[in-house]
Amino acid sequence: MQSHTQTQPDPHLTQQIPWWNDLDPAALAELELPDIRSLPAQTVDVVVIGGGVAGLSAALSASRAGSHVLVLESATMLGYGATGRNAGILSAGINMHLTDLDLHGPEAAFWPETTRLLLSLVEEAVRPGAILSAHLTGALSLAESTHAAHKLAREARARLSAGLRAEMWTPARVSEMTAGRLSTRSVVSALWLPDEGRIHPLTLLAHLAQQARTQGAAIAGNARVETYQEIQRYTDNHHWQISLSNGTVITARGLVRAVGPTIQPNQRIYALAFAADLPDNFPLFWDASPYTYTDFRPGNGRLTVSGGRYGKAGVTHRDATYYQRLADAARHWLPELQGKEPAYAWAVDLAVSANMIPTLNQFGNTAPAYAIDGLGALGVLPGIVLGQRAGKTIAQTLS
Repeated sequence: MQSHTQTQPDPHLTQQIPWWNDLDPAALAELELPDIRSLPAQTVDVVVIGGGVAGLSAALSASRAGSHVLVLESATMLGYGATGRNAGILSAGINMHLTDLDLHGPEAAFWPETTRLLLSLVEEAVRPGAILSAHLTGALSLAESTHAAHKLAREARARLSAGLRAEMWTPARVSEMTAGRLSTRSVVSALWLPDEGRIHPLTLLAHLAQQARTQGAAIAGNARVETYQEIQRYTDNHHWQISLSNGTVITARGLVRAVGPTIQPNQRIYALAFAADLPDNFPLFWDASPYTYTDFRPGNGRLTVSGGRYGKAGVTHRDATYYQRLADAARHWLPELQGKEPAYAWAVDLAVSANMIPTLNQFGNTAPAYAIDGLGALGVLPGIVLGQRAGKTIAQTLS
């Protein structure tokens, strides 16, 4: 926990996004950052640019491997980026169907890797003193047409072939599982995924920051990177020179760029939340239609809804239409919401595409550096996986 005076989050965010209002003070304290100007001149082993889940995971992994690490976050607190604006869905895999991929290719490997990570986070959340809030609830993908039902059946077979758990359910089974509160009148069949869950996204950032600091990593805010330059020497003293907008210059032997999917965004993803008293074990659910992609996350006394048809980043004149579609979809699945209006509404602009694959890319000529790219709209668990990989790899290179 930080010892400096507690800073309050941006009031605009607390009005729009529910996670800030549910946050325990201990978790909030972990999101606070010392200003980079308050730290002494830095020469470190590894600089990580970006304090999201990928950057913090990289910092934790590199620190555990023995490197002296500094994380540079452009905001004044953790949680102001993509992670703090997501809908709190803890979902394995990447933003594609397994049936669209080569099951023996590297992309398909994200499903078992992220499933193991998901289950480990749920285990960590129940440990005494944990500030992480994560729960295993399972998820339902709901098909409202024969075509969508056939596609779900193919997806179930692909997941079983990959060693993952999946079942096809009838509408009656869905109704039983949700105590009749989820409307199944239009459902043809459903895909049940038991290894899915929900997470309070700000507690995940706080959890990772706490772990990274415990391992010796430093995390600084108000540290906007202007440039980073590889300095090549005739000796083995190759390094990176990182220049900040306030004039600070930092020297590092290695560099990890984990700036997340909010850099150069091309799409806007919308979210809203209704007050809804649903049981803690109520499953996640989503529309199986390939054109809607609306996800529903019960928990914390709410139904959080995200997705819709993506709008163009930075274009706001159709925001009301997209929010209305999300609200209508929520009322379609949960009739008890009829006549109710959302308590929160927000959005995030991201870089996304239909075939975006999270990747770890090496750059630089002599001084080691890695970029975590392609996280898109479902980047929490892949971001942690790639962050862990980047941190460990760069620390081993420097040792």
